[in-house]
Amino acid sequence: MTWRAIVPGPNLGLCQRALLLGAAAAVSLAATPSPAQVSPPGFERFKHSRWGTDEGAPNGIFAMAQDADGFLWLAGDALYRFDGISFERIDWPAGTADKYGDPTGLMVSRSGLLWVGFGDRSGVAVYRSGRLVDMHMPDPPAAIALLTEGFDGTIWAASGRFDKQLRRLRNGRWESVGAALGLPDGAIMGLVAAPDGGLWVALTHQDGATGALAYLAPDARRFRVLPQRVSGRPRIALDPGGALWISDMIGTRMAVDSHGKAAPVGALIPAPPNLRTPTLTFDRHNGLWSTTSSVGISYVPGATRLAAGSAPPAYAFGAVNGLTSDFTYQALLDREGSIWIATETGLDQFRRAAAVQEAGIPADPAQGLAMAAANDGSLYVQSRKTVFLIAPGDVPRPILKLREDDLSMCAARDGGIWIVQRARTLRVRHDRAEASSGLPAGGTTIGCAEDRLGRLWVALLGQPLIWRDGRGWHTATGMLARQQARAVTVTPTGGIAVFGSADLTRIEGNRVMIRTGLPSATMLARGGRDVFLSDSRGLVRLRDGHFKRLDSARFPWLAWLRSLVQTPRGDTWLVARTGISRVATADLDRVFEDPQSSLHRTLFNSQDGLVSAAQHAGFTGTQSAVAGDGRIWFLNRQGAAYFDPARLAPNPLAPPVSIRALASGGTMWRDPRQLDLPPGTRAIDITYAGLSLVVPQRVKFRYRLAGVDEGWVDAGTRRTASYANLGPGRFRFQVIAANDEGVWNRTGATLDFEIRPTFLQSWPFKALCAAAAIGLLWLAYSARMRFVAARIRLRMAERFEERERIARELHDTLLQAIQALTWRFQLVLDDLPPKQPGRATLLRAIDSAEHVIAEGRDRVRDLRAPSDNELERGIDALIARQGFDPAVAVTITTAGTPRAMDPLVVEDVTRIAGEALFNIWRHARASVVGIEIRHGATFALRIADNGIGIDPEHAAGGRAGHFGLAGMRERAAKLRGDLVVRPLPDRGTELVLTLPAAIAYKEKRRGVLARLRSL
Repeated sequence: MTWRAIVPGPNLGLCQRALLLGAAAAVSLAATPSPAQVSPPGFERFKHSRWGTDEGAPNGIFAMAQDADGFLWLAGDALYRFDGISFERIDWPAGTADKYGDPTGLMVSRSGLLWVGFGDRSGVAVYRSGRLVDMHMPDPPAAIALLTEGFDGTIWAASGRFDKQLRRLRNGRWESVGAALGLPDGAIMGLVAAPDGGLWVALTHQDGATGALAYLAPDARRFRVLPQRVSGRPRIALDPGGALWISDMIGTRMAVDSHGKAAPVGALIPAPPNLRTPTLTFDRHNGLWSTTSSVGISYVPGATRLAAGSAPPAYAFGAVNGLTSDFTYQALLDREGSIWIATETGLDQFRRAAAVQEAGIPADPAQGLAMAAANDGSLYVQSRKTVFLIAPGDVPRPILKLREDDLSMCAARDGGIWIVQRARTLRVRHDRAEASSGLPAGGTTIGCAEDRLGRLWVALLGQPLIWRDGRGWHTATGMLARQQARAVTVTPTGGIAVFGSADLTRIEGNRVMIRTGLPSATMLARGGRDVFLSDSRGLVRLRDGHFKRLDSARFPWLAWLRSLVQTPRGDTWLVARTGISRVATADLDRVFEDPQSSLHRTLFNSQDGLVSAAQHAGFTGTQSAVAGDGRIWFLNRQGAAYFDPARLAPNPLAPPVSIRALASGGTMWRDPRQLDLPPGTRAIDITYAGLSLVVPQRVKFRYRLAGVDEGWVDAGTRRTASYANLGPGRFRFQVIAANDEGVWNRTGATLDFEIRPTFLQSWPFKALCAAAAIGLLWLAYSARMRFVAARIRLRMAERFEERERIARELHDTLLQAIQALTWRFQLVLDDLPPKQPGRATLLRAIDSAEHVIAEGRDRVRDLRAPSDNELERGIDALIARQGFDPAVAVTITTAGTPRAMDPLVVEDVTRIAGEALFNIWRHARASVVGIEIRHGATFALRIADNGIGIDPEHAAGGRAGHFGLAGMRERAAKLRGDLVVRPLPDRGTELVLTLPAAIAYKEKRRGVLARLRSL
């Protein structure tokens, strides 16, 4: 049958394979770590990391402490703090550095404050709000090397010298209490607050060979010396159960049990040779870690459970194994369970490794290792012609020596494993091996598998597939004869899957199914229900004869896999060249059905104890397997390693988040919580830390600056946020972090800061700018009004001159001519007899002529400019001329200080008022008419009545065929004024005419100050 899914397969010839094997050997040899990279016995379960001076560590660390935020504090040539990535030096505030010596002792109180002891008689300081604060110890000793806090809050401090200088800070007051409390003679080497509220003190005598252990009970007035034998330079510490241990030149042992009683004779952990000064620290698993000041460190697993008289193993680790120095001064257990070692030249970390490289199985970089898992849960590994048996829960042990390097291993269906070699075939069950005939025609084996019918199938390089049953060996024929096998495995149904040069063949009983035309691949593996293949394009699953692919474009870590194994616990482990990934099998199945769904993985690499992830692709056969005890074993270039899921305890602690500093313009503020930044600040850099020290390189961050960032910024592992072009205002910066397991601290840390404005950014300056803008606008408006008024006055002057010319012409020609004619007619009339019939007619004509002359003079007078105070008189004349009924009350009022008005403006205003009064007389039927003249910044004329009112439409646009309102608006517009005609709310009509003062009033000459005051 033909399958539509594409199944990959390598396309390598014999020569290519030989070259590949050679390359594999070369790469493996090149990747063999130096002895300094290999964990010595006893340290296989630990991942060792180191920070030397090349990585920025202080040169010489003598004391350590971890604060409540999670920072690791280091005392050396100066005070430093470490966030897992960088070392930050903490100095005294400016101006005080010359007064204080180097730090010599560290302690973190239960309130979270860091206490620092200094040399050069500098006393004690605490780190508070981003700076060191002197605690003002009177007459301090030469150095403060030891600090501890009692359960009542008392701070105890000692110099570590022969001065009996035991100091106590209680109720805010320092006291020197060594002599008063009967402290034995000697230098204090250890201070430990007892669980019952007392104080343990370890001393060394002047001779340097003997010492003492003293105890100050709660509320006691004097120390009590215990009878235990103590040698020189003793150190003391509490174990996880509260028992007191002592370490000196004799060795390390329990001195007082958790009930405060002298401990029975227990296990003595001998002191190593050349020990100088021992210190001791317990880890979470009751392991004892000791420093020596001379010969590295030692580790004793399960020290608190050692039986009396036993000889516990003490494993050594020194500079030859990769420690930064053999001169080790202190061990510290941090909040996440890691052990830190302070040395003369750096800092070292030991933490439980996820992957354990099995020291009992040697590496074979040239020939490679082979592996097979038996049905009983045992695991068989071959390396360097030796077969090792790993029983569930046991360590590897050699069971068989082989004659050949070239072999294949696979599980036998009824127990044990098969080992196929050229010369013989072995059936191995635990320590027993049964030999039978080897390959029928020689060749290089690639892999083997036994199907459910008991047939042992063997893939040979460049040859047809062969199998063996009860009748012997057989060579494939027909379609199978053409298959160039590269890998072979058992399917979940008990069949055989063979990966060839360009095809995948399935053999289910007597049925053979081939899928041809496949690209190159690096893996053929059996899962719980499926068969998997991997190539450059991702991971392919074969289930029920159908293929589905997860594309490497979306999941790049699924390309070029070397091995895959699925466990009964529901996990799928995928081995690649760059690391090993673990995913939930259910999630993997879901993403095959829905490629758009997410697939969470946990990545294990060198940070998790992997010295090598996989063998080179040239090594075929099973590369990973699940043992009966649940451990997942895999082969790599250094031998064999395993994960123990039962010991893969996740890190549930969300990392504390701290904002380390804000820097701007060359100034730095350390540990800020709220800041006022200088005016004009535009660019800032904010550094922050997520204090998970297990794998600090995997701590991830998100941050946002409210008002600047639209949402959370995914910073990855970046620990600095930079902003530019900030303006004045209040800001809030927030940052959150996740540890190496993806556990988020969603509260995180917050920094509120304000950037004060410069004068140019302040509101007074903006107000001044607004005032200046308003002033400029007013000046522009005033200039425009003056220009308009000048133009209007110019036109009015032109009108006035024209009217005067007309008036002169009328007076000098027409009126004088009529006057002359009238005189002549009067002479004629005088010559006529009284009874002349035409005399009366001529007299009436002369009277009419004189009347015309009088009217002409009035018109000439009107054409000449009226006086500037004629507005009120003109309106009075209009009222009188209009002839209102005596019952109509007409009033005129004047508001403001009257000013001389332009005569031509008076004329136009009078004409508008006349039209308004005419309309009231004709249409309003009003009983009250009020006229108000207002003089002020603008001129206003208001005429109101209590008549029947006006239609709003007529008031807005006038009536068709009527031009009274239109004429009034035209006159107002000509004067750059505003005319409003509207009905009043109760009844009646209101007319309001408003004119700019620059046009309404006569222009007066004013000085600059007067003009500015008028703005």
